[in-house]
Amino acid sequence: MTDLALFLFTTLIDVVLLLLVIRIFSSRWVSEYNQINKAIRIMTDPLLSPLGHSSNPQRLAIVSIMLAIMIEFLSGLILFGMNCIKGPGVLNLFLFSGLKILDLVLTIFFFSIIMHAIITWLMPNQHSSPSDFIRQLVVPVLNPIRRNLPVPAGLDFSPFVAIVLIQSFSLLINENITAKLLLNGIVCTNFQHLV
Repeated sequence: MTDLALFLFTTLIDVVLLLLVIRIFSSRWVSEYNQINKAIRIMTDPLLSPLGHSSNPQRLAIVSIMLAIMIEFLSGLILFGMNCIKGPGVLNLFLFSGLKILDLVLTIFFFSIIMHAIITWLMPNQHSSPSDFIRQLVVPVLNPIRRNLPVPAGLDFSPFVAIVLIQSFSLLINENITAKLLLNGIVCTNFQHLV
C-alpha cells in the first residue's frame, strides 16, 4: 500500500471513529437542539441505523462503542495484514482496538477541555453552538473534580487536574499496555504508520 493510500485510508477511518465516539457522549450530555450535535447525528445515522435505531442513549452508546471497536479491528486487520510479516493475533488486535478507542476518548476530552478553558477565559459569556457544544460535553467530566477541589481565590483548577489525569491515563495506555504487552514481537514494514 502506498503512503498516500495508507494516509487516506487511516484518515477516513479516524474521522468515522471520531464522529462515532463524539456521538456517544453528545447524545447523553449535549442538547439535541445544538447544531453541531445535529450534524454529528446526521453523519453517524447511516452507520448506526442498520444496527437498530434507538432513542435510548445507553443502547446507542453500547452500539456505537461496539461499532467503533469493530471498525478499528477491521482496519487494523487490513493494515497489519498488508504491511506486516508477523502481525498481532486476533485477541491482541481486538484488545488493541479497544485501547485505541479508549485513547481516542481521552484525546477528545483532552482537546475539548483545553478549548473549553480558552473559550471561558477569552469569551466568558459566549453562547454559540460550538461553545455550548464544548461546554456541555466537558462540564460532566469537570463537575466531579470541581466538587472535590477547593477554589483558591476564585480560580477553577479543575481543567488542569482533568488534563493531568487524562494525560496520565493516555501515557499508561500508549507506553505500557499497548507497546509492551499487545504489540510485542510484531514485524512490520511501516510500523509507525500503523500504530
